[in-house]
Amino acid sequence: MIDIVHPMDAPLFKGLTSTPAMREIFQASGFVQAWLDVEAALAEAQAEIGMIPAEAAAAIRAKADVKLIDIERVLAHGKETAHTLLGVLREYRANLGDPHQTWLHYGATTQDILDSATMLTVARAHAEIGRQLDDIVDVLLRLMTRHRDTLAVARSHGNHALPFTFGLKVAGWLDEMDRNRDRWRELRARCLVGNLSGAIGTFAAWGDQGLDLQQRACRILGLGVPRTWWHAQRDRLAELLNALSLVAGTSARIAQEIYVSCMTEIGELAEAYTHDTVGSSTMPHKLNPIGSEWVRSLAAIVQGNAAVMDRLMTPLNERDGSVWRAEWVTVPETFCLAGAMLAQLHKVLSGLRVNEKRMRANLDQLKGVLLSERVMFVLSRAMPLGAAHEVIHEISLKALEEDKPMLDLLLADTRVAKACDRAELEAALKPENYTGLSAVIVDALAREVRG
Repeated sequence: MIDIVHPMDAPLFKGLTSTPAMREIFQASGFVQAWLDVEAALAEAQAEIGMIPAEAAAAIRAKADVKLIDIERVLAHGKETAHTLLGVLREYRANLGDPHQTWLHYGATTQDILDSATMLTVARAHAEIGRQLDDIVDVLLRLMTRHRDTLAVARSHGNHALPFTFGLKVAGWLDEMDRNRDRWRELRARCLVGNLSGAIGTFAAWGDQGLDLQQRACRILGLGVPRTWWHAQRDRLAELLNALSLVAGTSARIAQEIYVSCMTEIGELAEAYTHDTVGSSTMPHKLNPIGSEWVRSLAAIVQGNAAVMDRLMTPLNERDGSVWRAEWVTVPETFCLAGAMLAQLHKVLSGLRVNEKRMRANLDQLKGVLLSERVMFVLSRAMPLGAAHEVIHEISLKALEEDKPMLDLLLADTRVAKACDRAELEAALKPENYTGLSAVIVDALAREVRG
């Protein structure tokens, strides 16, 4: 077996910690190709304004192919010079030959190329995350509408609270994830920008053509144009990773709710499984919520990496590599892990098994105590609300302690019996009569998300 350190590259785990799409975007050859793409775009923009010969730009574009770069020689050059891009440029220029090699990398600085290439790569990853968010919003929308009227028990502080519908619970997941999607879309214009401004952002090597040159090159790359140079401004990458952290937080919350609902004692949800699925090497009966566990594990690293990126916002002066190089690890890793997290979440949600029978059984578990609020309001017609609360609180505790039906204790209490008849209390104790505006909220959210 090949010696590999990171699970994203290990045959046993790479399918769980990354996706094929993200691996293709961030593979090493992809990074070098992005460098070449930026160099080609720069040359084409320079040719447009007459700064370099058009035939030189055409040659630079024609040779902008990572397959033409001898990576072994690049590595050897890097060991000598401690500068990776120079090795790539040496290979690139050798492929170009005279006279075109003179015009390659004309007036640019290393960070111009690497920052713009990073954003070019991140732009592709941004589109992939956006596609995944669309898919998750779609599956949540279907799940929510399918269970618009499915009765379930709502819980607060880990305990039964009131009846609602499972559709309303999913509406909470959908609403939050849809906001993540909105935020993610908004980031494109603000964050995905190029940077071709010269050594310290003055465009000095290009004179008064600098701003026009940068705008043209960014247009060719499909990136936005910055207002100033951003060699030392790392907030855009930090914002992208913090947005992924929010997505991770929502994903982990959904996964945790599913995980808890899969517990034997609750049994309201289950992840999809086949007869070949094995949950334990020693307990044959186990069917574990592995997908939800993976979502939570991956989310923790994504959120941690956002904090790392926040610490990388402190380059010194106009340019500094002491924190910049850490992005080369943090950014690809975060996007790859986030892609895997969303893939796992989509798989869990798409195959989610909803046990409506168990949801109903859990609604009735407290033998009517769940509807204490409803009964309190019925009783408040005959006495002040505070007094009604005290009466129902007392009866509820007795019902729980003695494991008796709430209805029997209500009818046995003279304070209640003289104010309410049996039919009225029976109606008040039916969960289906006290789900409030659950269905209305689900319908409204469905309309809004569908646009």
